[in-house]
Amino acid sequence: MGDLIGHWPLAGNAGNRAAADLQSSPADIEFGHAGPDGKPDTAAAFNGRSSCIEIADHPALDLGQDDFAITAWVNSDADRHDVAGSILSKYDPELRRGMHLYIATNDGVTSAALANARQLSFGIDDARADQTWADCGRPGNAVKIDTLSVVNEELYAGTLEIGADECGHLWRYAGGQDWVDLGNPVGCNAVRCLVEFNGDLYCATGRYALAGSCLGEILNTTPGGQVFRLTAEGEWIYCGHPGEAVGLPDDMDTGEYNFGKADDATSLQVWNGSLYVVSNHIKGVWRYDGGTEWTCVGPDSRVLSLTVYRGALYALGNGGPIYRFDGGNEWTDCGTPEGSTQNYGAATVRGELYVGTWPGAEVFRYAGDNNWQGFGRVGYEMEVMAMTMYNGKLYVGSLPMAHAWRMEETGDDRQFDVIANLDETPVKLRRLWSMAIHDGRLYAGTLPGGRVFAFEAGKMATWDRRFPGGWHHLAAVKRGGSLELYVDGVLQASSTPFLPGDFTLGNTCPLSIGFGADTYFSGMMSDVRLYRGALDHGVIGELCGNGEG
Repeated sequence: MGDLIGHWPLAGNAGNRAAADLQSSPADIEFGHAGPDGKPDTAAAFNGRSSCIEIADHPALDLGQDDFAITAWVNSDADRHDVAGSILSKYDPELRRGMHLYIATNDGVTSAALANARQLSFGIDDARADQTWADCGRPGNAVKIDTLSVVNEELYAGTLEIGADECGHLWRYAGGQDWVDLGNPVGCNAVRCLVEFNGDLYCATGRYALAGSCLGEILNTTPGGQVFRLTAEGEWIYCGHPGEAVGLPDDMDTGEYNFGKADDATSLQVWNGSLYVVSNHIKGVWRYDGGTEWTCVGPDSRVLSLTVYRGALYALGNGGPIYRFDGGNEWTDCGTPEGSTQNYGAATVRGELYVGTWPGAEVFRYAGDNNWQGFGRVGYEMEVMAMTMYNGKLYVGSLPMAHAWRMEETGDDRQFDVIANLDETPVKLRRLWSMAIHDGRLYAGTLPGGRVFAFEAGKMATWDRRFPGGWHHLAAVKRGGSLELYVDGVLQASSTPFLPGDFTLGNTCPLSIGFGADTYFSGMMSDVRLYRGALDHGVIGELCGNGEG
């Protein structure tokens, strides 16, 4: 049994019931809610925008190299909150040191949009990282890893192939450098993106315009743009062709980019209980109405990618503007990052929206209304593509060098340090296009090498499933050289092994409940606890009411 450092029942206030004299400062917390047992005034609601409890640093919170455990009851309300956010964190982003427990969503990842959806994550770090990226292979004859998505504990890749008799495929990762081919029902040159919606897998196809990547003319001219549902048996069920009725005829010459044609469906996204997609070469965002029906909900602009931020759907425009959608048919113009003509990627960092741009390869932070704060050019690049939060830090991919970069912070200053070059193909343009978190590691896909690579910074345990709604008991345990994640008393995920002496976690930042490196928590919490020492399975079972543990 561990020693209880902090215990916050969240029953009417933010007070600590453990022995340590920890000072708690709640902000925008709504107390008085019923907890997991239905009793009133045993839980607190967090609004996902500004709610948190900050506990001032204290010697009792210095975990050093010790084992520890976090437990909590959470209700993230999957039907209303697409992004759940941080549960508990004591992490210094400048030192890259500390620990955090959160439900991660990585969306707005180039045109693929949703790489990770509501996946429980537990991480520690002490500025440690692998010096090499593992080569996870080349699926088929891929020249581009168009999407990396994690669904139901599996990593999927959608690819582009450019031969006249070739087509893109959907692949499932089988470990090492092995991939399982799941096909392409249309035969077009690209499989663009994959998401889980209402428990099913949905996949979008495309005819990728090769000219923008200096890959020559399109040899396989089969149009994409269709969306399919994949069954557990591997059958592709046709779910319609967004924008087909308004797209230009396929035999009409519109130039090498096919603007005006509904031949390229990208950026599948789930928001507010509905499925959305972009038809890349025509204007607007399309909402799925069931069967094979889709409705355009605006805006009157071409869109490259979709991201969810503070409960609203944001569209990253081709042409510069970024739009916010709160429902209905109205979109709010949120302005254009200075100098940007294309915005491919987005990520939420400590509760704020960041986007990447072309042609200046700058990263901007949204400052409200029409205002964007720029942080300068990312190295010597021209475009910021994939953007992903991984174990407390923002990682981005770039063009034309296919570099991976990590954002470092000192006060209000931001800079990007290059950590790898992932494609050395001797061509004019190389891209690090896609990213996703799987089994505790950051995966990245390239163009034109068409390979997938994996990297580990610190240590993470991730439960790679969409976190369910309703009340659930969580336990995150550092036990010797392993991190463990329990849901309702059942061990669901573990990290790769490590030497405990490699990680000293103490820092002077406050402990936060409901806020962390990614974003604010949306939903309710009850009975949050922090222990020094690892809890055994039986104690975890008792805390969640599961006598078997």
